[in-house]
Amino acid sequence: MSSLINFLNPKLKPSVESDAVCEDGYTAANLVADDIEQLERGFMCFAVCKPPIEIVFDFPKAVDMKVIKLWPSCGALRSTAFELHGRHDGIWERVAFVRDLGRGVDSVTFCYQSDYNSRSSSNSEQSEKVFFFKSAHKILASTNSVKVVIRATERCPPVLRKVQMWGLPARSLDKADRELVKTIWSEISDPYGQRDAAQTPTGQRSPPRNVPELREQSTLSIPEEFLDSITWELMIFPTVLPSGKVVDQSTIDKHAEEEAKWGRQPSDPFTGLEFNAQRKAILNLALKARIEKFLMENSEHFKAVPRSLGTSRQRRRHASQFASSTCQPGQISPAAGTYSALSSAYKQQQRKSRATATATSSSAASFVGSPHSPPAAKRARHSHHGSACATVTSTTTSIEQAIQQALQKVTRFSQLATNSSAGSGSSSAPPASCINCRSAQFGYEIRTCRHLVCRECLVLLSQDQQCVCKVFFRCADVERYHKLDP
Repeated sequence: MSSLINFLNPKLKPSVESDAVCEDGYTAANLVADDIEQLERGFMCFAVCKPPIEIVFDFPKAVDMKVIKLWPSCGALRSTAFELHGRHDGIWERVAFVRDLGRGVDSVTFCYQSDYNSRSSSNSEQSEKVFFFKSAHKILASTNSVKVVIRATERCPPVLRKVQMWGLPARSLDKADRELVKTIWSEISDPYGQRDAAQTPTGQRSPPRNVPELREQSTLSIPEEFLDSITWELMIFPTVLPSGKVVDQSTIDKHAEEEAKWGRQPSDPFTGLEFNAQRKAILNLALKARIEKFLMENSEHFKAVPRSLGTSRQRRRHASQFASSTCQPGQISPAAGTYSALSSAYKQQQRKSRATATATSSSAASFVGSPHSPPAAKRARHSHHGSACATVTSTTTSIEQAIQQALQKVTRFSQLATNSSAGSGSSSAPPASCINCRSAQFGYEIRTCRHLVCRECLVLLSQDQQCVCKVFFRCADVERYHKLDP
């Protein structure tokens, strides 16, 4: 539902009339007055007036009324029964009523049952909810007048301290009239554009909520400081509220949408204070970095891990793609520690490929000076095609060379390559396999006994912390084992 508009705001030019004699300074015009002092006085009849008392509100344009809120008390004086009427085709019809209001009720809210939301009511006041009749939408969907009838009081003159009528421009209006009303209300509710600034602070973004889910067999415990204070879910964009609580940015956006349905500006979910230039939510970059590190270190326990942090994110993504292209199906990509080496080696090879492409283009340019050279357009196509082919070939070769150069700098990979080359010379050396199930799809090494195991066997052996060779080991003694092509 779109943001509602209070059509009793004096800048929208409503009018009000009453059939009763009022006390001096407490006329019905106070309910739509532009002066704050008059607005706080409210409406009060003369001492000899008795209910029922009718108060009629008229609007310049047709209104689709959604919510009507009344404050029945004015000091020690209280009205205890109300009726609401809407005018449709010149006929007044009753749309809601309430009776016997308790002394502890500060306000009465009339709304549709389908739009009712218990979270929308403020905790600082006791508000009673009353639903419109089922046939009320036919009357209030396009009405120019609403009548409030005070039916009973608490042994006092009829009073009404404050009235608010929230709704939308009727659909029967022209599009230009609807946009005009919305523009006027946006200038009233947000004169300095603070709502947009509070919803989208500088340097922040609110992506779709994608909470990483743990696998069914995972026993990983997530630190409490990484969880949202409201939804108790793992945060992706942790944001510090003015109250000091930390929640995800998507939680703030959902709360702002709920507040906008009732015409309120974005605020702190814990204190209810509206955001402004000095009091607003701030993205906690330090906590975000810790959460990203936690997700990357424990990625095996999650079904999917979003990546959104790091200044060298693009280089790491390119390096991981290049490394994964050399791995066979079922093998594990190189460790994260080789990303920087891959990136630097790849940059060097890129410079060489550009130099090769430049040399090719220069040779094509020298060919232009020959007496039997083809036309200019055809010559340009041939030179461009030749340089493109040379660039693709050199780039493919440079990627493979960059990976080999980077992996040779890592001790674990260089030792493995040496062992594999030495073992290939002797035909009697058995192929590497899991020590338990003899499967070739191994991926871990127990450093205490130098045996290779697959993932399934490692889970079984970790229960007793003992290898097949009867050598005990700890979880810290197990590391990834990466296979390279000879």
